[in-house]
Amino acid sequence: MGLSLNGSPELGNAVFLDHVNFPVTDHRLATLFFIEGLGFTRDPYRNVGTANMWVNVGTQQFHLPIGRPLPFAGEVAIAVPDLAELAGRLGAIAGSLEGSEFSCAEDGECLRIVDPWGRRLRAYRAGALPGRNPLALPYVEFWVASGAATGIADFYRRVIGAPAELSEEGGEPTAHVFVGPHQTLRYREKRDAEPSGHVLHVCLYLTHFWEIYEAMRELGIVYEEVANEQFRFCDMPAPQGVTSNGPLYSIEHEMRSVYHLDYRRPLVNRIAMTNEPGYVAPR
Repeated sequence: MGLSLNGSPELGNAVFLDHVNFPVTDHRLATLFFIEGLGFTRDPYRNVGTANMWVNVGTQQFHLPIGRPLPFAGEVAIAVPDLAELAGRLGAIAGSLEGSEFSCAEDGECLRIVDPWGRRLRAYRAGALPGRNPLALPYVEFWVASGAATGIADFYRRVIGAPAELSEEGGEPTAHVFVGPHQTLRYREKRDAEPSGHVLHVCLYLTHFWEIYEAMRELGIVYEEVANEQFRFCDMPAPQGVTSNGPLYSIEHEMRSVYHLDYRRPLVNRIAMTNEPGYVAPR
C-alpha cells in the first residue's frame, strides 16, 4: 500500500466515510444522548422531522431513523475535543437515562460508552488518532468470525478498490480498510461473532461508482438498485476458489457516487462545553 507525502495511506476508490445509521426508538432520548450528552449538533437542513434525525459530527454524521434497534457486534469510534468535558456531560444526563442500556467508563485514555440501545462507542480525544478534525468518526469496527479478516480485506481490494491491510491486535487478526482521509472500517476476528446484516449501515462515497456497481451485480450481491446516485449491498462473498458456507460477513453498505447531492455538503457544528447556558453539573 502506498503512502502520500505526509505519510498517510493512499486512498483507493472509497474516498469518504459519510455516516453511520443507527435505528432508535425515541428521538427525545436520542436528543438527550447524542446532542446533550455527546455534544453533537442536529442537522438543521435535512430530515428535521419525526421519522428521522441526522446528527452532525464534524464533516460526518449519525443517521437516527425511528426503527428497531438491534444488537451490534462491534463499536463506533468518536473523536471529541475534550474527554473530561464529555464525561461531565454524560454524567449530568445519566440519571435521565436510568432504565436504558447507557453506560460510560474510562478505558485507558478513552471512554467506553454504551448508548441507550446497547450500541458501543469508544471516545478519543481529538488528535489521539490521525486526523485534524476536532469532531469525527475515525472508524467503525465489526467483530467477525475467526478466519474472515483475510477474505474481507481481499474483497475490499478486489471488488471496491479500497486499500486494506491486516494486523494482529491482542491475538485477534484485524483487517483495516481505508475508506477516507483518516477513516477506516475495521474487521476484528472474535470467537462466536455473528453477522450483523441490517442492524446498522455505513455510507461510503466512491469514485469508479459504475464499475463497482457492475462488479457487485456480477457477484449477485446488490440488493437495492441504483437510484439518486447510490445503491446498497450487504453480503461479502468469499474469494473465488475458497470454500465457504455463506458470506464472509454481512453488513449493509450505502454506496454513493461523488455526484450524489450530499457529497461534502457543509455541516453545521458546535463545540459543546460544560459551562454553556442550561448545563447542570453532575453531583
